[in-house]
Amino acid sequence: MLHSLAIRNIAIADNVEIEWQSGMTSISGETGAGKSILLAGLSMALGERAESGIVRHGEKRAEVTASFVVNRIPEAIDWLKARELDDGDECILRRTVSQEGRSRAWINGQPVPLTELRELGQTLIDVHSQHAHQSLLRSETHLKLVDEYGELENEATEVKHAWIRWQGKVRKYEQLKARADDSDARQQLLAYQVDELEALSLQPGETEQLEQEFKRYAQTETLVADSYAARQLLEAEDDSPAAISLVKQALHRLRGLQDDNASLSNALELLDNALIQLEESRHDLDHYLQSFEVDESRVQFVEQRLDTIHSLARKHQVRSEALPEHFEQLVQELEAISTDAASLDSLEAEILTLKQEYQSKAESLSRHRQTVAERFSKDIEEKMHQLAMPGARFKVAFTPHERASPDGLDKVEFQISMNQGQPLRTLSKVASGGELSRISLAIQVICAEHSTIPTLVFDEVDVGISGATAEIVGLMLRAVGERGQVICVTHLPQVAALGHHHCVVSKVQQNDRTRTDIKPVVKEQRVDEIARMLGGIDITAQTRAHAEEMLMQHQRAH
Repeated sequence: MLHSLAIRNIAIADNVEIEWQSGMTSISGETGAGKSILLAGLSMALGERAESGIVRHGEKRAEVTASFVVNRIPEAIDWLKARELDDGDECILRRTVSQEGRSRAWINGQPVPLTELRELGQTLIDVHSQHAHQSLLRSETHLKLVDEYGELENEATEVKHAWIRWQGKVRKYEQLKARADDSDARQQLLAYQVDELEALSLQPGETEQLEQEFKRYAQTETLVADSYAARQLLEAEDDSPAAISLVKQALHRLRGLQDDNASLSNALELLDNALIQLEESRHDLDHYLQSFEVDESRVQFVEQRLDTIHSLARKHQVRSEALPEHFEQLVQELEAISTDAASLDSLEAEILTLKQEYQSKAESLSRHRQTVAERFSKDIEEKMHQLAMPGARFKVAFTPHERASPDGLDKVEFQISMNQGQPLRTLSKVASGGELSRISLAIQVICAEHSTIPTLVFDEVDVGISGATAEIVGLMLRAVGERGQVICVTHLPQVAALGHHHCVVSKVQQNDRTRTDIKPVVKEQRVDEIARMLGGIDITAQTRAHAEEMLMQHQRAH
């Protein structure tokens, strides 16, 4: 049950707080006073979409906090416990929207995504809109209403899931079958390609290694010539000047000098080190030159091996170094084709089982729907008769789907006859706008009477009716409120007077700013509000007496 609602900076509502009670609460007020703001705030708390334009002019953000008592809502308690968001009997939903359009949400103080706010909200409140009659023109709405009335949603969900599992296997079978039809030629090609690459037996990294080796062979002549020339410059085989012999000569001359000068000693030390480095370089060059004993058969092997690798890479349209990975992919595809035939047989058996499961669940759901539809039609007819349509007849007509559907075997359509002796026809082709509104109201009241959701909001669902019919609507809504909590926004005094409680929305001018407010009214204030709804701006003593009589009459009756 909704316990309290606090609205901050939504449109012209700067600071609105109200506590709610069980039973039926009527909400009234002048047109434009802000009744829609109240519902916008409630919708915002339940996770519905909210634009940045909802923020009151001059403020940074809009905020709404809704407090619910959930101790008698098992579905909500289970949902909260599953997400570790439960906090005793109370559940607090909070939502903010900034001027930039950024939205944040909390459940019992814990930040949550809006999707979770919406999920939880569906277990707490059911909102019946004044435009609900428009959806009655769509046949998919009819099936949903029958399922809701008969509490068949879980059974319908099972049928839908059974259909999804069945069709998923059917799609997989069709894909495999299409692949199998083309598999013979593909299998022969794959087998040839796999044998070809298997004979190559190319190892990961081998191509790069062979290309480096081939590149070295191609550069052998240049490498040997330049390396040998460098070696000659270090120490020539003839008597021509070379670096090592020149350094030795320099050392020989300097060692004969008799001088303890530090610079001379340093020069000798550096030349000694240079000689050591030069001789080591000559040794390394000799070793390097000795490595150039080229194996012509190895060179030929490398050239032929690389030629084969590059040719196959071009043939398979992949990079040479990617051939090993390509080979593995071909092997896997060949194995998959080999197992497809066995998979098709297995899938055929699975599809048959899943189809039988779907058929069984769908047939059971169809039987239950038809049983429920009889009661539903009878209840709707009764309510229509009460709503000044005495000769009306109502029927839920069933036709089979042409093919299996996730909704089951049934197509449902509401049919109606407004006068005795006239045949039943499609709702959209018979009912006028006013009649459609009353039919919609009858259906909403019937569904509300069977709803497990404790709080029901009716937003001006009484549009298009008046007089005695309006009083009957009020009685219907009050009866629903006896079993839980009903919040009803109305313009009709006959409906407002039947509420257990009454709140008035008003617009207030203060400090050059306009704000909306909502307050409960009792006794004389409530008489004044009913009188305003009856007589408009000029309230006469007669109008006020009529209002007082309406309230007294309902208090005595209930």
